[in-house]
Amino acid sequence: MLGDLVVWYLFLGGAGAGLLLVVAILERLSPQAVAADRAGRFVPPGSYRRFFGPAYLTGIAAIALGMLCLLLDLGRGERVLAVLFQPTLSFISVGAFALLALIALAAVPAAVWAFGCASLPKALMLVDRPLIAVVAVAVMAYTGLLLSSMPSVPLWASPLLPVLFVVSSLSSGIALLTCAVVLTGSGEAFATTLERLRKIDAAVIVCEIVVLALFTALAFLGGETARASAERLVQGDLAAPFLGLVVALGLLVPLICEVVGRKDALRAAVAASAFVLVGGFFLRWCISEAGMAVDIAASVTRVLGIQ
Repeated sequence: MLGDLVVWYLFLGGAGAGLLLVVAILERLSPQAVAADRAGRFVPPGSYRRFFGPAYLTGIAAIALGMLCLLLDLGRGERVLAVLFQPTLSFISVGAFALLALIALAAVPAAVWAFGCASLPKALMLVDRPLIAVVAVAVMAYTGLLLSSMPSVPLWASPLLPVLFVVSSLSSGIALLTCAVVLTGSGEAFATTLERLRKIDAAVIVCEIVVLALFTALAFLGGETARASAERLVQGDLAAPFLGLVVALGLLVPLICEVVGRKDALRAAVAASAFVLVGGFFLRWCISEAGMAVDIAASVTRVLGIQ
């Protein structure tokens, strides 16, 4: 089976990418946040630094932690060096460099918002944001494509798995952004923005529920192995974490909180976001556990390039 460190890698990479996608779009849609002086230099408004600074730093930290989990899972030093200095087209190598690219791109606005670097050309910022969004979407999709590319695991071979992971990563990114802003003391100042994000996340969670239901149904309609994996999720040894931590705690409870919650209920927003993050991790863990079997573990590690 995939190790827990790989699951953390998939979760943190997806959540960090989802956060950076959302914050790059928010920054582009905030006219006062993209002002420039007469020399064409980017001028970061002080009030917005309290929002975008923690957001970018949290996204970078999540992705960096995900990469650390990957490197720790590789174990031996020569494997780490091979990934970094002898890259191949294996999913591990491609994913590692995609995460590195996203960190490098996000470091530019992070330098502005978190550390007050005000000497960057506005044109650089305008180009950097779309690049962040594109690479973030690629990373979000990659976390699902990594597993769905392995036909030896019927449950993972579903075309809906990348879609599921993209939607889950987006919801987890919004949750991570909410926690970052509120826990750094800027929740009240940006209550309106957080309220809009809450409504968006409610719609994203509904989409995730639909995709997850279709993904599970498709597995039941698949071959014997895929059906056995789906049965483990809904009525077997994985039913408790899947139905309890993913479906109930990670999807239904946050959806209810976001639909009926008050605009100024920041603690409730953080709690709902925490539930989303717990559900996002266990979604990947449950799917990983359900798809794997001892007799196919060796072939999977070969495809991943971590043998």
